[in-house]
Order: sequence, then C-alpha cells, then structure tokens
Amino acid sequence: MVDYIDVPVKKLDPKEPGAISNAGVAAADGTIVPHGPNMQVVLDQKKIDLIKAKVAGNCTQTEFELLMYLAAKYDLDPLSKQIWAVKFQDSPAQIYVGRDGYLQIAHRSGQFDGMKSWVEYDEKDNPVKGKCTVFRKDMSHPFETEVLFKEYSTGKNLWATKPSVMIIKVAESVCLRKAFSISGVYDPDEMG
Repeated sequence: MVDYIDVPVKKLDPKEPGAISNAGVAAADGTIVPHGPNMQVVLDQKKIDLIKAKVAGNCTQTEFELLMYLAAKYDLDPLSKQIWAVKFQDSPAQIYVGRDGYLQIAHRSGQFDGMKSWVEYDEKDNPVKGKCTVFRKDMSHPFETEVLFKEYSTGKNLWATKPSVMIIKVAESVCLRKAFSISGVYDPDEMG
C-alpha cells in the first residue's frame, strides 16, 4: 500500500513524498508510483487549488488525496471532468467517473473492441431497460449488462427529458466497469 503524505505539488526533489514528475508520484517510502500521460503535468499549488475549487469542493484533505490517487491510477483528468468528487455536509465524498471517463480507460487499454448499447421499451414507448455489450480483443466472450429503468431513474432533470440517453449511459458505465476491472468509482447516474 502506498502512503501519501501530501497532495502532489511541485517540489525540487522528485523523490520527495508527494512530488510529481514524468515518472509518477513519489510515495512516502521513496518509490515512484507511475501515472499516465494526462497526469504528466506538474501540479503546482495554483493547479491544486483549481482542482479543489472546480471538482472537489468541500472535500477533506484525505478525500482530495483519494481523488488524486484514483485520477492517477486510471489516468483521468479532473480538470476535464473525467473524474470528480461530490461531498454533501458531513457525509464522505463520493468520487465519480462519467461514462466518457470509462470510455477513455477502455480505449487507452488497447483491448477495447467496440460496444453495442440499446434501450428496450414497453408498449407505451417508455424505456424499460438499457442494455450494453462490450467487446474486448483479448476475450473470447463479450461482457453484457442489463439495467432496469425503474431502478435508476430519478424522474428529474435529464431523466425526465432524455430518459433513453440516461439509461444507456448507466448501462454503458456498468458494462465498461466490469469489462475493464474499474473499481472504487461510479457514474453519478448510477447512484440515483
């Protein structure tokens, strides 16, 4: 387990805990935790403050460090809103990745071989379920997911105006997470 001392900031010694370099994030034990090309920018205090303000409002230091750890682990850019945190009052922060963030992970793996998604409707043309199939180049069988509209719809905002789009996003997010072993994060539309 990597023990992070501080949020990554620009430091003179690239092996000092919390420092970020092109090789990765320096951990407390002096090892470098690699990260991908999206996070290969130096995070000075100004960028850290911007990330906190835009995608991690009200998070504790520990929650913010977890957000940054997951962003580095999955090579997602918080400032492009591929990953973000939401905190309500005293509850623990929820860290979210949107469907496009999941697609980014899938494409970057080199194993993504396409995806099919669709909605099934009832006799009144109301969405009943979203389905998704994800294909991987290195697997002989696809990953399939089926999500029920009644289990996810809030009936508000885009769920009221674009219900088919929303249930497809949930189906795709769930299926991509399964197909590429993505854990610790969810799409906010999965949470209701």
